[in-house]
Amino acid sequence: MNFTSKEEYGLLAVIYIAGGCPGQPIQSKEIASAECIPEQFLDQVLAALRRAGIVRSIRGASGGYELARTAAEITAGDVIRALSGSAMHLPGKQEKDGDALVVQELIEKVQAAISGVLDNTTIENLVEEKLRREGTGSFMMHI
Repeated sequence: MNFTSKEEYGLLAVIYIAGGCPGQPIQSKEIASAECIPEQFLDQVLAALRRAGIVRSIRGASGGYELARTAAEITAGDVIRALSGSAMHLPGKQEKDGDALVVQELIEKVQAAISGVLDNTTIENLVEEKLRREGTGSFMMHI
């Protein structure tokens, strides 16, 4: 499975926002610069994430984007589905028999496994992994 650019950029943006200071929205220009994402494309990605209830936009001079829910409540699967409509891109056909049915069942198992990983990986998990790799300590959610 390959993520599309839209899905990858969406995950990067959500992780970046989650790693920011609570109560301080992050402007799309900052996200685009930090994650090397074309700003116009990022705006489209953030609009889709806003419509899906993953991020919310704050208007005004000090506005920007923040998570609509906690990082622990948002999964990688939520982000992927918000941007692609599904968690998988594997081809498949209906009404098969014999060898084709065996292959179809394998495809379905792979789809279920990938969906399981995406749905059991929270944005909080990804931020913690990022911080661990950077050696900056653990991620603390402030309420």
